[in-house]
Amino acid sequence: MRGFRRRRQTPLAVEQLGGTGQTGRAGPPSDPRASDPRAAMRRVAAEAVILQDEAEAVIRGVRAREGLGFLAPRGGPLVRRFFSLRDLLPRACDDPADEERRRQLDAILHHHALAVWVALDLLAYEWRSERIACQLDALDGLGTPAIQLEQLYAELAGRSTDHVTESVRASSAG
Repeated sequence: MRGFRRRRQTPLAVEQLGGTGQTGRAGPPSDPRASDPRAAMRRVAAEAVILQDEAEAVIRGVRAREGLGFLAPRGGPLVRRFFSLRDLLPRACDDPADEERRRQLDAILHHHALAVWVALDLLAYEWRSERIACQLDALDGLGTPAIQLEQLYAELAGRSTDHVTESVRASSAG
């Protein structure tokens, strides 16, 4: 089966050096994060809000002891995507309020990735200890950072955070 390997789209050396593999461009590639950091944060937050619903579903599945073979293919890509969303954030923001939002968003994305990762890890090792089983029973979704992400996205999108808080409370009560 050696002859059936897939070829890489870009050479490995180009990827390691951070290049695009494209030639014929004059100057360095433009970074969309540098032009409008707030818009970049808004796009990242919007995708994270969508992904956190799936992350909550994976964590609920872990708590319900669904099969790891079913949950891992759903959870693994989520973990990778939350980490890659962190890489899409601007390196720094000139506005102190935007810099605080960027730091909060970075911490929330890191939390979400680790929450899914640890939940899957606990499920994989549940059989080893009664304490691990107790930890699985205590899993309760993404918690407060999920609400903070909703509020942060509302701020970045220019909407009132009161509406988001009310909708989150209504969804958790029902």
